[in-house]
Amino acid sequence: MSYNYNHCTLMGRLTKDPDFKQITESFCKLTFILAVTRRYRKDNGKNETDFIPITLTGNIASVGSQLLTKGAPVLVYGSIQVRSYEKENERRWATEVVAENFQILNKKKHTSGELPSSNINSSAEESS
Repeated sequence: MSYNYNHCTLMGRLTKDPDFKQITESFCKLTFILAVTRRYRKDNGKNETDFIPITLTGNIASVGSQLLTKGAPVLVYGSIQVRSYEKENERRWATEVVAENFQILNKKKHTSGELPSSNINSSAEESS
C-alpha cells in the first residue's frame, strides 16, 4: 500500500495577467505566478511572499484565460510537479503547481456577509 499524497491548496493573487498558449487544436495551457503571503513575520515585522508558478491545462485553461486577471484573488487546488530540462548544457529543475481547479475570490461582501466566489473544477469542465 502506498502512502504517497501530492496535493496543495494555495490562496494568493496573480502577479500579472496569465499567459495563454494554444498548443494544438485540442490542447491549451495557461500559466501565471501566484503571490502567496506567508503566515509568519520576519524579524523586521514584515511578511514574506512566495511567488509560485501555476499551470492549468485543457478546458480549465481556456476558462481561466477568460476569468483570471492581474491582481485577482484566487484559491488554487492542485499538485506539485518537479521537472528537469537542459539549458546551455546545464541540467536545471523547475517546480510548479499543476492546478486541478481554482476558485476566484471576490473582494466585495454581500449583505449576508459571505464572500461571493466562482468555483472552477477541471473535472466538471472536461466532461462538458
